[in-house]
Amino acid sequence: MKAPAWTAVLAVVLTLAAVTAAGCGKPASPARSEEERVAEEALRAAMRGDGEAFLRLVAPSFLEVARAEMPEADDETLGAVLLAGFTEDVPYGGVEEPVFQVDVEGDRAVVHVWGVFLDREGNRMDLGEGEALRVPLRREEGSWYVDLLDL
Repeated sequence: MKAPAWTAVLAVVLTLAAVTAAGCGKPASPARSEEERVAEEALRAAMRGDGEAFLRLVAPSFLEVARAEMPEADDETLGAVLLAGFTEDVPYGGVEEPVFQVDVEGDRAVVHVWGVFLDREGNRMDLGEGEALRVPLRREEGSWYVDLLDL
């Protein structure tokens, strides 16, 4: 093969590779909303037992009151306490393929999450919409946070 023909073959191969990597022309999945992202992060922190990560997702107004009631508690302790209340209804060990439904009314939202979850032993479980987990949110200072007053 002559150099110009080889160059053309290489260009075709690279073009096909680029199309394949881009999903064969399929549209990219839409970006998650902030409400979905916060709900998923809260569930993942809860399932990992990561109180400090969960604490960063809790509404600042609620944290202010919680810190006043537990002034000696560090972030790890306060996060663990708040996480315990949140995880009371979260009997799963992980979430693999979440499906979200977001209902927003002003500065409050509820995110229902269902799909493929993992039980505590790591087995896949399909949760239907009727079994969806409910994550209440509140918008404060322009951002969405978990609303622990609405559990």
